[in-house]
Order: sequence, then structure tokens, then C-alpha cells
Amino acid sequence: MKKLRPGALSAYFNKRAIVLFLLLSTSLVVVFAYKFWREDTSEGCVTCHGNKELMEKVGYPYMYTTNEIVQKESKHPNVQCRDCHLGDGRTLNSKKAHKGMLKAILVTEKGGVAERGKYYDGPILQTGNNKIFDLLPKVSENNQLYVSDEVRNLLWHDRDLNTFNFDPEIAKKTCSKSNCHPQELKQFKKSIMGRNYRQRYMKTWTKPYGPHNCGPSFADLPPIEELNGAGFDYKNTEEIIKDLNVPFTKEQAEVKQKFCNICHAGCLDCHYTPSREEGVHSFKKTPTPESCSGFGRGTSICHPGALQARRGETYIGGDYSIPFGMKPDVHYKKGINCVDCHPTGKAGMGDIERNANCGDCHMEIEDAHANSIHKKLDCATCHIEELGGYQLTVWGPGTVSKKPNPFKKYSLYYGIQKPPIIVKDQKGIWRPYKIWPHSVGNIKNPVLPSPALQYRWPEGQTKDAYFIVGTFDGLPQNNNHLLWIQFDQASHPYGKARNCNSCHESKTQVSESTWEFFDNYGAEPFTGKHNIVADSESLRITDLENTSPIVLLEGANMSDFASWVYLKDKWKATGDFSINIDYEKYKKYLSISTEINNLLQSTNIDALSLKTQKQFKAIKGIALHNEDEGLQEINRFYTKTGLHLEKSGLIEQNKQ
Repeated sequence: MKKLRPGALSAYFNKRAIVLFLLLSTSLVVVFAYKFWREDTSEGCVTCHGNKELMEKVGYPYMYTTNEIVQKESKHPNVQCRDCHLGDGRTLNSKKAHKGMLKAILVTEKGGVAERGKYYDGPILQTGNNKIFDLLPKVSENNQLYVSDEVRNLLWHDRDLNTFNFDPEIAKKTCSKSNCHPQELKQFKKSIMGRNYRQRYMKTWTKPYGPHNCGPSFADLPPIEELNGAGFDYKNTEEIIKDLNVPFTKEQAEVKQKFCNICHAGCLDCHYTPSREEGVHSFKKTPTPESCSGFGRGTSICHPGALQARRGETYIGGDYSIPFGMKPDVHYKKGINCVDCHPTGKAGMGDIERNANCGDCHMEIEDAHANSIHKKLDCATCHIEELGGYQLTVWGPGTVSKKPNPFKKYSLYYGIQKPPIIVKDQKGIWRPYKIWPHSVGNIKNPVLPSPALQYRWPEGQTKDAYFIVGTFDGLPQNNNHLLWIQFDQASHPYGKARNCNSCHESKTQVSESTWEFFDNYGAEPFTGKHNIVADSESLRITDLENTSPIVLLEGANMSDFASWVYLKDKWKATGDFSINIDYEKYKKYLSISTEINNLLQSTNIDALSLKTQKQFKAIKGIALHNEDEGLQEINRFYTKTGLHLEKSGLIEQNKQ
């Protein structure tokens, strides 16, 4: 037998091990490379959609695109179709390619998802002459375009098809891929916006912080620390059912929740901006005011719901206001984006700074205001003249998703209230509030009135408040009715300051509200009005009446949508809501203010040098926000510049 040299056997096996290792490694590389190619390639997409003749032949010429076009429009270098749309980018079989593909979601009035081809015969781009409905499908009647009455909303493809919630799992496969925006998604899932924390915090009609215009979280996820799903949860549903004297099913809770979920944002709501100018794949790194307002996808998505309808505000004005045609905020006219004043906070994406600081831009005015007689007034107190949106809200039986539901929200009492009532917040700062009466029927047990005005977040996270009036019987249907008055802080639209007399003419505040009801259920459109009166004893709704006849629709009950007909004088919040006026002091400062305005208006600013014009504008800002300092600053300015200062006697009077 031949003897082996020492080490020969181990060398033989080492060589075999190396060969086996290389073969195994190569196999794994091939398998993973194939998997990557199969799942991540978009060659099949481009082969079809990059062929213009083929797209025309199959009847979808507007679906023609190329990698170069998409990358240019989206401003995402090297992005592929599958990065955003998923599907199978390897196959040339259209059914296989589009299986599991993400696409825009058309929400119907029945709460379902419609086929795009039924409503669009081209790309989803702007049509019609009402900007807030720009992207919704239209029908043509008498040469006019109208929004289809079958479609309720348009959502982008980062939503769950069953609940319409933003789905972090979809975002994880698309926006948050390892080479895209993984950190941004992690941040967003922990933000107030991403978690939809404040809405999900509302468990029942009265808990934990009182009834709300938006209603409770009917069947949504609980308010957790980090968003980890997009489904339904029925814990709140069970508690809501216990509080009712009529049936309420999980199915009814689901359809309510689905329409609530539409309003709340995901990644694409802020950053996807398809347009005729920039293309169907256009993205914006910095959200525009239009994006914050739903980007032409209706009045119940993003801030049109909370800002325009509920708070009665508008930033863009025009079509982006309720009712249409309100004046835009002065900052919007200057080209200032929402995020310029409400930037991203320390926690990153989605951590939007709720409280804007006017002093970031208006430093001299901020300093003058802080030392003035109005130092306990928020800037918006003087600079908002009217508020729109809902003027009444009644929750009652009706149809939701075309099916019976005890919680139909009759909120389309659209109108204007002016001037806004001002109320002290948690820290004693006067602010303008949108104030309007609410009711919800069929509450089982009596609810006691609030002892005083209740702030939803006592530590100041928001300035919103409410006052529970109590529960009331005696209506033809839907007893007991829970009544409350909602106080939502208003911050837009900024414009010229209110007239001094609007606050100081009387200690009693009065705001006049005029409105029109035009819901699809309940009654034919009709008009009405009421007053909001605030004095030293209470804040109350008075003179509530319809100013045109109420014609009921078939099967409707008055108490379903207009419980106020039977409860006109019930909305009353006890407390001191008056403005304490020292009339002698007011007379003095009104005289000074009038003189300051006369002096400023008499100056021909066009005759000044650019440098002096800039100085004059700064002095003007100080003078209008602090009468005492203003007279002195004007005196110094006119003396320094050699301009003529008319003798008024007030400068000397102020020195004394």
C-alpha cells in the first residue's frame, strides 16, 4: 500500500472544500440575482409603456412613458416603475405584470373602489374650472364639466384598499426602500400626523375629552406610539354601542371609519403633485399650500376638512375655501408656503410645528406688540375678519355609503360668521375662535353640562375647546340629543386688521352667522342665520332660524338633520366671555391710533429713497402695533429724515 505524504490528505479535502464553497456561493449569488432581477426589474414595464405605437394600438396613448421621462418629472434619478408601483416588471404579459400593482384609488359614494377606466379616458390631470376638484373625474352637461356624483374622493396608492388608511407596509416597499427614504418613514410613523394621534384619541362621544365635530374614532386603530398597521379595531365600537339607545353595527362603524380615514395624510398626499405643466409623475420635495389642501381631490381630504370646513379658515382662498370665494391669506399672496411658517420639527418627517411664530419674520412688530396694551392678544385676533365652513352640525340617522346609519353627519350648513368671537385660551391669551352648535341624537344616558369651558388639551398642545350643554328630550325622534358648542382656534386668513370698534364698542360680543344647507339628504337646499352672543354671563346661540322654507325629502325627519328647529335656545355656555373695556382708556388710545394712521397715510412713500422706504415700513409696523412707542418712533423718523410732520399736539401730549 502506497504511503501518503504527511498533509496530503488534508490538502486534498481542503481543495474539495474550496471548490464546494465556490460552487455554493455562486449558486446563492445566482439565486439572489435572479430574485432581484425578477422582482426589481422594470424592463417589462418599459418595453410596453415605452412603445408609443403599442400604447396607441391598445387604446392607452396617455400611458406612454419612458424611464427618462419618469426620472425627469419625478426628480428621482435612477427610479424604476416598480419602485413606486410594484407589480411584475419582468413579464410582458399584461395581466401578470399588473397583478399586485399599486395605482390611484377612486373612492365611490358607496365606500368602494371604482375602476379608473370608467371615469377617466386620459391621464389623471387637472380639468374643469374649480381648483379644489381639479383631479376628480368629470361629466359633461350642456358644455359644462361637473364632478361625477358617483365618485367621492381620489386617493394615492399608499393606502389600504379596505380601510383607506395610510399603510406603512406599502410605504416600506416603495417610498421607504433601502436606497430611498427609510429614515423619513421611521420618523413619520412616530409623528402626530403619521399616527393620526389626535383623531384616534377620541374614543366615544364624551371620552376622553368631550364630543367633537369629527365624531369619535368609530373603528380605527388605538393611539399608539408608532404606527404599525392600517386595519380596523373595534374596541371603541363596543364602547360607542353601549352609549346608544339604537342599534349600531360593526359594519356601520367600518363605513364611517373609512370615510374618516380619507381625510388623514400619507407620504404621497404631501409630495405627489401631478400637473399638466410638470407631468403625471411630478413630485415636490417641499409641499405646496395646494398639497396641504388636498391638491384638487375634493373638500374632505387633508386640510380642507379640518382647516376650511371645521375651523372656517382658508389660506389659498377662492376655490380652496368654504364657501367658495373667500379672500386668500396675505402670506399666500406673497408666495409663502405653509411649511415656511410650520417647518419640520426635531423629530423629523411629519413632525410639523403646529404653532407658527410671527416674530420669525416680523421681529420689530413682535417686540412692539409684546410691550403694547394689546400684548395679551394673539396676532390672529385682529387680523382675521371672518370665518366660513360649517355653521351648524347635526349627527343623526341617514345613509352612509348608501346604507342606513345612525351617524350621518349633516354638516353642510355652509356659511360665514363675522366678526369672529375672541376668547381667552388656557394661558389667558385672547384668540379668535370658530364657534358653532352641535347635536347628536340617540344617546342612552343623560350627560351633565360642563362646569366651564373645557380645553381639549389643557397643557396647550392645541387651543381648541368645547362646552357640553347637556342632553335633551321632547323631539319627535332620536332622543336623547346631546348638545355641545365647539370652539376651534382660528389662525387664517390673515389680512388687514379688524376695526377697533368691532371689539371695543361694547363689552358684549356679537357675531352674525348666515348659512345655506345643501346636503344630499334631509331637505332641499334652504338658507338660515343665527347670532353668537358672548357677554359676562354666557356665550349662547340666539335667533336661530331658517330664512327660506324647509322642504323635506322623501322619508326624512326634521330631527334627523335639523334638531335645532326644536332646540333653538338651548345652546348656552355659562361663564364670562365679555371684553372688559375701560372706555376712557379706549377713547385715549383710539385718538392716538387715528392720528398715527393719518400721519402714516399723509406720507408720500414713493418720494422716499429705497433705504428710507424700508425704514418707513419698519416704523409703520411698530407704530400700528404699539401706540405709545409708535408716536415716539414717528417723531424720531420725521426729525431724522427731515420730512414734514404736521403739528398734532399728540406727540407733546404723549410725552406728558
